[in-house]
Formats: sequence, C-alpha cells, structure tokens
Amino acid sequence: MKFLRTLAVAGALSLCAFTASAQDVPPPVHGVTFEEWASAAARISNKTNEDEVFKTLSIDKGQFDQINETFTKALKDDKEFKLITYYGEAFSNLNAGRFAASTQETKRKLESFDDYARVTGHMEAATDAGIDPQKVLEEHGLTVFEYSQDGAYWIGQLREKSMAGNSEAVSRWTDGIGKYKAEYATRYAKK
Repeated sequence: MKFLRTLAVAGALSLCAFTASAQDVPPPVHGVTFEEWASAAARISNKTNEDEVFKTLSIDKGQFDQINETFTKALKDDKEFKLITYYGEAFSNLNAGRFAASTQETKRKLESFDDYARVTGHMEAATDAGIDPQKVLEEHGLTVFEYSQDGAYWIGQLREKSMAGNSEAVSRWTDGIGKYKAEYATRYAKK
C-alpha cells in the first residue's frame, strides 16, 4: 500500500510539473504557437525561403516580426531558463505543428567526428579572436541549424563513449578539437 501511495504522489507531482511547464509557454500569437515559431526559426536558419515559412503558418512578414518580438521577449524574461530548454527542443524539430505536413529531412553534413572537430575547433579559435561564429559556419557551408543538428549527434556519440568508460576515445575527441583550434588560432594570429 505504501508503494502505491508513493506512485500516486510521484504521478501527481509529475502532473503538476507538466502543468507548470505548460503554463510557462506563452500563448500563440497570430495563431502561431511557440513550438511552431521555433520550428520556423530553424527552417529560416536552414535557408528555407521565408515566404514558404510564412505561407505554411498563414502569416505575413509583419505578423512574423510581431511573433518573433513577443516570443523573444518571453525568452529574455524567463529568469528560470525553462523556456530556453523548450525552445532548444522545438528548434531541433523542423516538422513541428503545421510544418508536419511538409516534412523536411536533413542529412548530416559533418559525416565524421573529424569533420565536427574541425568546425568546432575553428569556431572556438574564431570566437577567441572576436570573429562571428556564423561566418565560420558559412565558410564550412553550414547553417546554424545544420551545425546544431550534427553537433547534437556527435555530442551524443561522445556521451555514449564516456558512459561506456572509453576515456581513450573521449581524450582523442577532445584532442582533435584542440588540434583544430590551435591550427585556426595561428591563422587568426597572423591578422
């Protein structure tokens, strides 16, 4: 009986947590949900035509600007950072809400960890030199969305190696990023 009571309390607490989370998400603006807005941002950062995005959401550029302003303000006002996590999850889903009907598949551009290490090391060196990381991504033919998707994949691979106790693989990966960071740092030191 005590076990059942514990399960009931745990269930009630998780329901309260879900309700609180749902309450933290701002209501739709011009009929566009927060999740659809994040998906729209991902599509636009992935170089999908804005007009196509607006058409799917049945809005125009002015309405999108208002939506963007409202939801960006909500993110800035979120002192507990609950929304940013939700935004990150929604941003990684190109097919949220009304976009589900027009599924867009992505192929990993950073096919090996070495590819990922090169771009990451380059971005770290560029950031240290005051260079905009987006310029680095453009140089490598990547959008922010593509890098975030591929990065999530490779970080997941690293986490698996780490959890399996493969410290040698983790060290190789860390050293790989460091090698490319040093290589690109010399490039920026010459300027």
